[in-house]
Amino acid sequence: MSDMKAFVRDKMRTFGAGTYKKFLGNELIHDWSKLVDESIAAQVRPVALEHGVLFVHVANSAFKDQLKFYAEEIIDALNEHFAEDEPLVKEIRIAYGFQVAELPPEENPPAAQKKPVAKPEDVTLTDEELARCHERAQKISDAKLRETVLQTLISQAKSQKFRLANGWHKCERCDALCKPEEIFCDTCKIKVRDEMTAELFKIFYDAPQIKPWDAQKILLERMPFMRRECSLDAVESARTSLIQKIAGRIRIGDESSPDVIKLVALEKRLSPEQITPAIIQRTLVDLQFNLTDQTRLRRYNALKSPRK
Repeated sequence: MSDMKAFVRDKMRTFGAGTYKKFLGNELIHDWSKLVDESIAAQVRPVALEHGVLFVHVANSAFKDQLKFYAEEIIDALNEHFAEDEPLVKEIRIAYGFQVAELPPEENPPAAQKKPVAKPEDVTLTDEELARCHERAQKISDAKLRETVLQTLISQAKSQKFRLANGWHKCERCDALCKPEEIFCDTCKIKVRDEMTAELFKIFYDAPQIKPWDAQKILLERMPFMRRECSLDAVESARTSLIQKIAGRIRIGDESSPDVIKLVALEKRLSPEQITPAIIQRTLVDLQFNLTDQTRLRRYNALKSPRK
């Protein structure tokens, strides 16, 4: 830090803690591109610093999901630069036009002084937007039903306009609007999760001995937009589902089939060459073939005993 900056900071301290923190916040915003990596500066713009929370704007919707992976790195870099008695930045949040930082409980202003949050019904439609609603409603012949449809169309138009104004954007896969922090709408999110599970099935089927974190890494290389969804719990859940799926295809007594080898390899996290007949026998008994038919299971246990 230059002598001039140090002098200015010392001077600002004399005006009180509140004024000094605002000064540091303004300095952070002004020097942002010098304080963080240029790749982050290109995607993320600071908006305000309030009570330890740095609000930022992210233009690229895909990068919003990745921001959480860089948050700690950004926070450490900023706090190291300012080197105050207590961390200047404690948290990073994505900011939108309608958002305001929450104050600590003891500093909350009276309810009358709080800025109201806009609601969809507060949105004003233009004459053109209203005309489109009326045009669509005119197709209904029944007057009472037509009025109901018109009010519904107006309500939907206001809701869509409200969402667009508050950072909602088009889903990456369809024309539906989705939340600012999301990439896909709820419908597409379900489809993409199914695709992620299918991809994890392929990964585990090809390499049943693979560790969860390695499977996660491969999946994210193939589907980087699923970083938020692909937790280690989700990876393990897919592996368990694959085990159940394969187990449901196994026939009692057919211990040499490829499905059995694959099932045991998945359950024990072994490569095929590590599997022995004894391991197969013990694993199948432990898994109980994943059968819900207890009669078939008891018959199998009566006919087969674990090999030593």
